[in-house]
Amino acid sequence: MKTIAAILVMLALSSGLTRAQVAVIAHPSVEEPSISRSTVADIYTLTTTMWSDRAAVVVVDIRSDLPTKKRFYSEIGKTPADLRKVWMRTVLSGDAKAPEMVESEDEVIQKVAATRGAIGYVSASKVTGSVKVLARFE
Repeated sequence: MKTIAAILVMLALSSGLTRAQVAVIAHPSVEEPSISRSTVADIYTLTTTMWSDRAAVVVVDIRSDLPTKKRFYSEIGKTPADLRKVWMRTVLSGDAKAPEMVESEDEVIQKVAATRGAIGYVSASKVTGSVKVLARFE
């Protein structure tokens, strides 16, 4: 009985680890105190290209298929293929700039912290004081 209980506890803990919170982060100059999931989706589909103060949104995305990227895309209801198509069409039409691609969550934080108007996403546990959290997805 103790073995079964231990297994159940380990399963519960491991499932919690795979469902780690994703934080949507922005440069500290971004005036919005928070944003909705639909606004995040609009930003990542390049539909929304300006913040409320009319500053340009600079989208930062992770190049590789990290678990955080998969979780984020799932939260906004998109796949990498969906977004690549949208980005290509939007960029080719001249309506928006392509997202800035980085290799890791640490690079997302560095890029967002250093770029006025930037937005990105990382595991909530990676957030530092150099960026502003606009949303969290469970």
